[in-house]
Amino acid sequence: MSRTPAAVVRSRSWPRVVVGVLGLVYLVLGIAGFLTPETAGTGHDTSRAVWIFSSTGVLNLVHVLVGVLGLLAAWRSAGALIYCWAIFVAFTGLTAYGVLATAFGNPEDPVNLNWADNWLHGATAALCLAVATLTTRAARRGEER
Repeated sequence: MSRTPAAVVRSRSWPRVVVGVLGLVYLVLGIAGFLTPETAGTGHDTSRAVWIFSSTGVLNLVHVLVGVLGLLAAWRSAGALIYCWAIFVAFTGLTAYGVLATAFGNPEDPVNLNWADNWLHGATAALCLAVATLTTRAARRGEER
């Protein structure tokens, strides 16, 4: 059973679309954080927020960096795969840090995470794991044929 060229292109392009959308979401969230004046402070204060997500300069910088890297990674399938694995590892750690920081409410917390941030970062890690795993499996199946 051979696949048509269009099917091959579609099978390789969906991870790039997911990574591009993810990058755009994080870029918008990071820029919105920089444009919100009350996010300039540091330390743990959940009143500084963009929509429901807490914000500081550090977190805004992380979101912008993740967004820009996502948009760049979306140009190539290999870049999207590497991006997904890297974001999975980084955001799993960020989620663990956020859960501990939110549960104990450290006033010195430079990232200022809240539960909405923890859910966002955890869901992003899970999405990137799913995309990376499915993409890797599809590539291995393609090599076997």
